[in-house]
Amino acid sequence: MAFDFGLLQRYVDNEKITDINFNGKDLWLDHLEKGRYSIENFWNASEVEKLCNRLSNEVNKQFNLQTPVLESDLDNLRISAIHPCITTQVSLSIRKTSLRLRLTESKMIESEYLSKNGIKFLRYCVLSQCNIMVSGLPGSGKTELIKYLSSYISEQERVITIEDSYELHYRKIFKSRDCISMKVDAKFNYQDAIKTSLRQRPDWILLSEVRGEEALDLLNCVATGTHLLSTIHARNAHEIPNRLLNMIPSADIANEILYDKILNSLDVGVHIDLFMSTEGITRSVREIVVYDEKQVKKIYQRGNKRLLMPIPEGIKEKAQLRGVKW
Repeated sequence: MAFDFGLLQRYVDNEKITDINFNGKDLWLDHLEKGRYSIENFWNASEVEKLCNRLSNEVNKQFNLQTPVLESDLDNLRISAIHPCITTQVSLSIRKTSLRLRLTESKMIESEYLSKNGIKFLRYCVLSQCNIMVSGLPGSGKTELIKYLSSYISEQERVITIEDSYELHYRKIFKSRDCISMKVDAKFNYQDAIKTSLRQRPDWILLSEVRGEEALDLLNCVATGTHLLSTIHARNAHEIPNRLLNMIPSADIANEILYDKILNSLDVGVHIDLFMSTEGITRSVREIVVYDEKQVKKIYQRGNKRLLMPIPEGIKEKAQLRGVKW
C-alpha cells in the first residue's frame, strides 16, 4: 500500500513537479516547465509535522528532540525533514526522481535541448564505450541526461550504479539488465564503493556525482578498463578536468601528471545550462568537448546543427573495436 502524503499528495503525484519544500510557513514547488513558485495561503505547519512523524515511522527512523533531522529515501523520493526544536517551524523537503526516462530524442530536438547530430554523437560515444562526464549547476538536469545516455549501454554489459540517494533507477528502468545498485553513507563512502565495485567486474560505473577525494579512485578504476558515466558541478565542460584535479589530494603526485592522467581517462565532457524566466524553465546542452591528445577541444556548441570538428581518432578507434558505425 502506497504511503499517504495527505495534503501534499497532489504535488507528489504531479510528474512535472520535481521538488516540494515547506519552510514552516510557505510551500514552494519546483516545476519542470513553470519554474519555482509558492502556493498561496498554505499555512499548515501542524499537518506537515504530523506528516513528518508518519514518515519517520514508515522508514523506521527517529524524528524527535534527540534526533532532530530525518533523512531517508522512500521509493523515488528523497526526504529531508528538520524538527521544530532547531527551527522556528518544522521544515520538509521532498526531492522527486523519475522512474522513467524524461528525455527522448524527439523531445530533445523539438525543445532545442540538443541537435540531432549532437544526440547522434553522444549515442555513438556510449556505444563505443567512451568515458563521459556531464557538468552543470544544481537543477540543470545532469542526472536525467546520464539516465538517457545509459539507455544505449548494451544489455550484455554489467553496470554498477553508485549514489548517496537513488536517482538513476537503472535497475528499475532496465529490468532485464545486469546491474548492482550501491548506496553510500557514513559507513560506506564513495571510495569504498568504487573499490568494492572493481571486485564485481563491471563494464560500466554510473556514479551519480563526483564530489571529492573519490575522484582519484575513480580514475584508477577507469584505468583498469571500466567505463564511466558521471556528473560533476562545473561552470563549463572545459573546466571538468581542473575540477577533478582540485578534488584530488596531490601530495604524492605532481599536478601536471595528475592532469594528464585525467585527460587520458576521459573522452567526452558535456555541459548543460539551466535558464529561468517569467515563462518558466528551459534546459539545453551548451557544449560538448572531447579530451583528445592532452587537449580539450569543442566538438559541439549550442545553436550549431553540425559538429564543429571531425570525430577524434581515439574515439573512432574505440568505435571500430566494437563495430560501431557513424
